[in-house]
Amino acid sequence: MSGPCCLDPGAKQTHQARGHVEQIGGINTYKTGQGKSAIVIFTDVFGYSFINIQKVADSFAEGVQATVLIPDLFNEDCIDPNTPNLREKMMSILTPWLEKHPVTDACTTGEKFITTIKEQYQSIQVIGTCYGAKIVIHLLAHPQFSSIIKAGVAAHPSFLVKEEATQIKRPILFLCAETDQSFTSDLRQTFEKELSSNGLGTFIEYPGTQHGFLVRPHGSADVSQQRDKSVQDAIQFLKKNL
Repeated sequence: MSGPCCLDPGAKQTHQARGHVEQIGGINTYKTGQGKSAIVIFTDVFGYSFINIQKVADSFAEGVQATVLIPDLFNEDCIDPNTPNLREKMMSILTPWLEKHPVTDACTTGEKFITTIKEQYQSIQVIGTCYGAKIVIHLLAHPQFSSIIKAGVAAHPSFLVKEEATQIKRPILFLCAETDQSFTSDLRQTFEKELSSNGLGTFIEYPGTQHGFLVRPHGSADVSQQRDKSVQDAIQFLKKNL
């Protein structure tokens, strides 16, 4: 369910964050934008303070004219993207980290966070990248939370199982890498078949990309262009489902 790309931070990015960190329901949260609708981003293992995901959040805030929130899922214990030779150390770092931070715990945190903010915004949508996409699927399949959340976006998801394809109750956009060892072609076909038949799913593949490209693209111009296109595709989807 995970592979070397999960710990590949991609090309170094620079960005002047436009938001700030505040506590929401006891959770440190990056907050950007001032809209009456909320977009909640559930992150990969690099967490809410990674400048790459804050850059994405700022783009969504501006493009959708919404408030974008990135809660800290890991109690300030995210994996440091600046760790030397991180990709080569994948198993020695990722395996014990996942034991400390199972995705089931993150799903519970996601539930608590949505419960905290649900009365504060006119609508709520959710986005998840890699690890965080599992939380999106969990919430969109949940009897209670699927009635609160209007739609979701899953970017190069991890930890999904085929049975979840039949449980999703809200519109969802999948931003798919061309090469993805976590969202395999077999798994993707199951989700596409189910969610295309019921009209809830939209799947877009970005040529030349690999797992992690939305937040952690490599430095080539082609991949950066595909990442930018995926951001715009997500913005249009989110605006449609406000």
